[in-house]
Amino acid sequence: MAFAHASADHRDIAEMNITPLVDVMLVLLVIFMIAAPAMTRTLDWQLPHGNPLKTLPKTLNLQVQSGDVLTLDGQSLSRRELSTLLATAVAHDPDLVVKVQVDPNAEYSVAVSAMATARNAGVENLSVFTN
Repeated sequence: MAFAHASADHRDIAEMNITPLVDVMLVLLVIFMIAAPAMTRTLDWQLPHGNPLKTLPKTLNLQVQSGDVLTLDGQSLSRRELSTLLATAVAHDPDLVVKVQVDPNAEYSVAVSAMATARNAGVENLSVFTN
């Protein structure tokens, strides 16, 4: 029989194939070479400076209750008095905020009329919520 015997000095070599590792490292090197200049670039923007001394606008609470009752910060008023007080408040602070709280039992027309009175007095910022 003709069998070939491996010689004693011929041994198997067990080495790790590093070609895929080198390929991955080269790809990462290229990615970082491209991304690095973009990460160090600065933007020359002129941002506006806010006025730190500006105060918050004044807030008044207008309550529309059932039975056609209007109260402004706890004081019962008629529509004419409400209009006068709101116009005076808007003259002092144009950014006045009026929070309108409507009682669920109040009539819709009364609530809408109160908000229209506030708008006609010059109030631009109305916040409406219910109980």
